[in-house]
Amino acid sequence: MTAIEPEEIAAAAAPDTLGSYLAEMAQSAGEQTSEPAPSVRTTEREGHRIAVTTTYDVVVDGLPVTARLHVADSGMLYSPGLPYHRFTSALDAVRALRSTYPDHFGGGA
Repeated sequence: MTAIEPEEIAAAAAPDTLGSYLAEMAQSAGEQTSEPAPSVRTTEREGHRIAVTTTYDVVVDGLPVTARLHVADSGMLYSPGLPYHRFTSALDAVRALRSTYPDHFGGGA
C-alpha cells in the first residue's frame, strides 16, 4: 500500500479542486437519460437471494431530472452529487441537490 503525502491530501481538499470535482459530479448527476437510474440492493436469507430495485422518477418544475438517487442497505438515500450527505427522504435529497446545483435544474430560481 502506498502512503498518501499530507501535501497531496491538502491539494485535493483545496476549495477550487474539491469544488471542481463536485461540480463534475453534479453534471453527471444532472445529465438527461431516457430512463431513471435504478438503485439495486441485494441480500441472501435462508438460501434465498433477495433483490430490491428502487427507481426515482424525479421531476422539477415539470422537467424530468436524473438526480442519481441511490438507497443504501440501511434505507438512507444518497447521491454522488452530494457525496457526504445522507437523507431519509427523496424529497429532502432533491431539495438539497436543487439548492446546491440550481443551474442543473430548469425552471425558476
